[in-house]
Amino acid sequence: MSNNYENKYSLSAIIQLLNPDNTISAHRMLAHAIGMTETIIYSALISKQTYYLNNNVLREGGWFFSTIADLQESTTFGAKAQKTAITRLAEHGLIECECKGMPAKRYFRITNDMEILMKLIDKGTEICKKISAKANRNSCENDEISNKNSYEKSEILEDVESVESVENSLEKTVQTAKKLQYLPKAVTDEGAQSSCPSAGTSYRPADNHTIKPKINNLKLNQSINPSEAAEFQNVEKIDRLNFAPLKFSEILESLGLDWYTFTANEPTSEKHFLYHDETDRKTQKCKIPYSLKNDKRNMKAALRYLCAYSHYFGEGNDEERRSLWETIITVLAEMVETDSIRIGGRTVMYHEIIDRLNEIIENSYLSECFIGFEEHWQTLITEKNITYPKAYMKSCLWNWLCDFEFEDFNDLQK
Repeated sequence: MSNNYENKYSLSAIIQLLNPDNTISAHRMLAHAIGMTETIIYSALISKQTYYLNNNVLREGGWFFSTIADLQESTTFGAKAQKTAITRLAEHGLIECECKGMPAKRYFRITNDMEILMKLIDKGTEICKKISAKANRNSCENDEISNKNSYEKSEILEDVESVESVENSLEKTVQTAKKLQYLPKAVTDEGAQSSCPSAGTSYRPADNHTIKPKINNLKLNQSINPSEAAEFQNVEKIDRLNFAPLKFSEILESLGLDWYTFTANEPTSEKHFLYHDETDRKTQKCKIPYSLKNDKRNMKAALRYLCAYSHYFGEGNDEERRSLWETIITVLAEMVETDSIRIGGRTVMYHEIIDRLNEIIENSYLSECFIGFEEHWQTLITEKNITYPKAYMKSCLWNWLCDFEFEDFNDLQK
């Protein structure tokens, strides 16, 4: 090949900046801006393009192919993580990706635009400076211990203003239940308490000693039909008054995971698995138990683990998307915490939502479902004037869960 060929597709400036070689490398500032997974895959693709260029085997236009297995061997990331990272890299304007040839193969081309790259690195530098400034404020060991305790408490009581207010509220509810001699009435999705019992619901006196099975004693889910679910609802309301927040390791065990088989230290929060994607977390072996519905904070912690929340959203990275995913997780937790919710003219029971989530987790990845809904939601809010976005999201989210289809990525690996 001529020198003109090398000059045309040379990435010397980018290569000097990121120093790609035969190791897994990641530019720290770029990782702060776009995420660690994206940065590692980007560096690997640059290394591959450099190899093809040096051996004069780049296709016309600077294209080169890399299969899922090839890129996984170079980066350790599986098909799902690759697909998400490649989509984000293309959105940032760093790469192009197309399926070409017969049989089709996955081809890439690095965008030779230093301006785009430098803007992202500058963004990452600013994020890094903010993190450093925040760390400098914590100048003594006592402050570090205090911050650690605050974080652990936020995982448990993030939606409550104070422990005292929770205790007072629970005590007041229990006293009211004892005084009236019947269980609390069902609360609708809008938060208004029903003034009379709904059809098919029976309120039992406090001295009725009939023993009912408790949902929060179920470790693994079993099929519950609507008629059986009605029998559990009243018992669950009382059980919820006496909840005990679970340790994060206990939440993992409730999902069916023996966490000690793949991590040496007991995890105290979902951030423990920052560098683990869904494959590493073994999410497809997980199953959300009905017992987690009784405490929204436990359910949210489980959902964060199952969607690899911290893996995709490091500190200071994609704050807008991070906030939307947090809202999605919160809305799902609220939907299952409520015994039933009215959507599209029908009553959706909490166990229907959990069962559908488990079906998605077993056959796909929850993050893939969230990514699709994220794009769908952005389209909806630009087309419609939504008065109550959180209530509207519940309806849209349930419909999305029902319609979500499991994708097959084998066609990309040729």
